Formats: sequence, C-alpha cells, structure tokens
Amino acid sequence: MPVYTVTADIYNVVSSKVVAELTDDTAGVTVDTDIIDSALERAESVVDSYVGKVYTVPLSTPVLASVEHAVVTLAACYLYRRRPGATPDEVKEACERTVEWLEKVAAGTIELADETPATDAADEGNDTETFSKMVF
Repeated sequence: MPVYTVTADIYNVVSSKVVAELTDDTAGVTVDTDIIDSALERAESVVDSYVGKVYTVPLSTPVLASVEHAVVTLAACYLYRRRPGATPDEVKEACERTVEWLEKVAAGTIELADETPATDAADEGNDTETFSKMVF
C-alpha cells in the first residue's frame, strides 16, 4: 500500500474515466485499484530515491502537498505507460517537470519544510539509489 498517498489521490491529476481506461485491461471501464496502488508505490519509491539524498525517508506523513503532487503525477505517468502511444504531450511534460523538481530537491535547491535532513548515508548504511532520468 502507498504510504504518502491513497488510491483516490490519482483523481487529482487524471479523470476517473481515463483511470479506468488505463487500468482495466479488458474493457477499459472498471478502475483497477491494485494497478493504481502499484503505480503510486512505484512513484513513492522514485520520490524517496531523490529526496532521500537530503532528507530522511520515509518522509513524515502527511506529506507536503508538493510531494503528494509529485507522487500522483509520476503515478499517472506510469499508468499512461501501460498503453503504448497513449501518453499525451502535456502528461509527458508534467512528468518531466516533476523529475526536474525532484532533482532540485535532491540538489538542495528546493527545501521541504519540516523534514529531517538526512545524515551521512554511509553512517546509516542507507543504500538509497536515485533513479535515472525518466524517458517518455
């Protein structure tokens, strides 16, 4: 189960009709919440891989709205990628902007208020790995 988000949060960036089309592999009319949760979990791990460079992860919950938005935007990208050729340009651009924002957080140029700075990863045995740039 996702930690930073709930299944319904995906509807903040994708309509329920489109979510059904992206998650129902048969008729495209029924929302598959397991697929949404999987996409959210994957997106949360990507967010953690970036923010874990400067903050202790998992982040404190509830997370900032900006982190939640990053998670659901990336999750939407993953849902669209289930349908080759279905990703609209504006979704691709949103995904790219989200990764750029995460890179800035990881570089320390954007701060996440009220989060605990990470200590030296070597001291904690933290094996957090930053995902490579996403290609859409």
